[in-house]
Amino acid sequence: MLGTNLVEKFLREQNQKCIEYISEQSNRFKTYMTNLLNATDSEGLTYQDNLVKLHEALLNAAITTQEFIGVRQQISFSEVAVKNKNNLEKFDYSNIHYKCLRSQGKLTTTVKNNRTGLEILHIEQDEYDEETLKQQSIFIQLSDTQKTKCLQCYKKLNPYIITSVLDTSEEARKIGVYSFINDSNKRSQAIITILYMLRCCLAHGDISPDEAANRVYKYAYEVIDHL
Repeated sequence: MLGTNLVEKFLREQNQKCIEYISEQSNRFKTYMTNLLNATDSEGLTYQDNLVKLHEALLNAAITTQEFIGVRQQISFSEVAVKNKNNLEKFDYSNIHYKCLRSQGKLTTTVKNNRTGLEILHIEQDEYDEETLKQQSIFIQLSDTQKTKCLQCYKKLNPYIITSVLDTSEEARKIGVYSFINDSNKRSQAIITILYMLRCCLAHGDISPDEAANRVYKYAYEVIDHL
């Protein structure tokens, strides 16, 4: 069972790396999607209409998954997980230095007394795991203020940041009756991420086969079928 879980974890991580590469790097798939989002011809407008219908279907279905970031979240254009590129966070508070560093596959958290130069906490982890950090005896020994500040620093290195591609500002891009951020690259990234999360729900049986879910997958198919 342990071996099976490790294999599943490895495959999930590899799949996520592929999706992150597709969504972040220039490639024909993403470029064609971006062009359709900006197009004003019939093909582009049809694609954008299907995107709006997918958004509406997601609002009505409330589909959730924890496969992408390890924490259950609703699949929505208002809650899109974006890879956090920050690898270093540090600051001083009340003569205590807090530092979190992600390097060479390790996440290192340190708390140092600036007056004495002594480290009062040093923890290395193979991956981001807030609960495991809080369970360490050396963390428990910190004062309440130090715990709060340490976690504040630590959370800045969360592998994913939840962001929205919906926008209500004057600069927003109107698609149908909805307003999206005026950045076709970020809109494309969001679509790719959402399609992958919907795929994960199907693969792992997280979907209740009702009419609301069927509409989500109908328009998800329409969105990807044009590409």
